[in-house]
Formats: sequence, structure tokens, C-alpha cells
Amino acid sequence: MTQRWDVAVDPRMCVRTGLCVASLPGTFERDEHGQGRARVESTAASEEVLDIAESCPVEAISIVDTESGKPVFPPE
Repeated sequence: MTQRWDVAVDPRMCVRTGLCVASLPGTFERDEHGQGRARVESTAASEEVLDIAESCPVEAISIVDTESGKPVFPPE
């Protein structure tokens, strides 16, 4: 079974750089206000998603292991 992550973008923190959307358009999109958001709540775990979360200048992207409920990013 493939590990899955729940990915979310906090709209209160997002500063609309578009980095997530430009880097992974299959995983992220812009909402009606130009902020990034996850296209789907759960996605396959990948280094690419983790790299984008770590690259967000305001850490607006959170990743949680779907099965365990433990945070992947940002770390506890």
C-alpha cells in the first residue's frame, strides 16, 4: 500500500507567491482569490510535495500522514 498524505494550504497564511502551483500544478491550484490550495485532500506521499511545502516562504502548506494522523510538515 502506498503511503498517503493529507495536504492543506492555510488561506490565512498564504501570501500568493504561486510557487506551489507553478511547481506542482497537478497537486496545487489557485483559488478565486489567487491563493494556493490543494487540488485534492489526500495525495500519494512524495519528495516533490514535501519539497514544495518546505519551500513555501511562510510555511502555509501542511502535510499530515493520512493513516497515522501525525504531522509530516511542518514538524511538531
